[in-house]
Amino acid sequence: MKLIKEAVVPASICDSNVKLAVKGTFDLVQDYLTEMMGELHIDGVTLRREYGCVWIFTRNRVEIDRELDWMEPYTAESYISSAKGAKMTVDTVLKDRTGAVCVYSRIEMCALDLKTQRIRRIRDVGITSDTHVESPEREIAFSRLKHEGLTDLETRVVKSGDIDFVQHTNNVSYVRFIMDTYTVAALRERPVKAIEVRYAGQTHEGDILTIRKAQQDGRELFDVVLGDTVAVECEITR
Repeated sequence: MKLIKEAVVPASICDSNVKLAVKGTFDLVQDYLTEMMGELHIDGVTLRREYGCVWIFTRNRVEIDRELDWMEPYTAESYISSAKGAKMTVDTVLKDRTGAVCVYSRIEMCALDLKTQRIRRIRDVGITSDTHVESPEREIAFSRLKHEGLTDLETRVVKSGDIDFVQHTNNVSYVRFIMDTYTVAALRERPVKAIEVRYAGQTHEGDILTIRKAQQDGRELFDVVLGDTVAVECEITR
């Protein structure tokens, strides 16, 4: 199935330029994905209750063709674009009133068994042959850049407001940590055109995270590190 919703961009997720913020974009994508999966009865809460699993996001790439303005009407579409083996991808698209794509997101995820800490095949957690998979509107290629030579930029402490229902740091909090390293002037001069986040590990309330940065092939690379362990890798094109 394809979730289709019409809405306007609220002020609460806009940036200082009165446009949909990057973190706000991730908030919307996660909300629409969750609602779509809820209608299929495979959302995170249902998965935990019925299968003893949780969804783990492994990668999310967001391409911003045009920044949506505050109070601008848009249509959101969210649907499963691939479901094979242990991985599923969900595409979420935000379109303006003319039907032009403004934001395109692809999230790759898998189901983690909370008891065994092993990845489950998606056919074992409610994804069946009857689950409709839509043809994606756009081909999304996840990055293969190797993160090397990053230097420490700043540290962040994980607070209670960063924690999700599984007691891990919420995916969107990492995006906020990274975006907060930019100044308002820098983002106004060169807004984000694409951002890809790879989730490699989990962090928890009270953890002290180090954000590292480098530049490579015209992209800005970030790692969010707990001790010597990389929790998140991120690449931004502006």
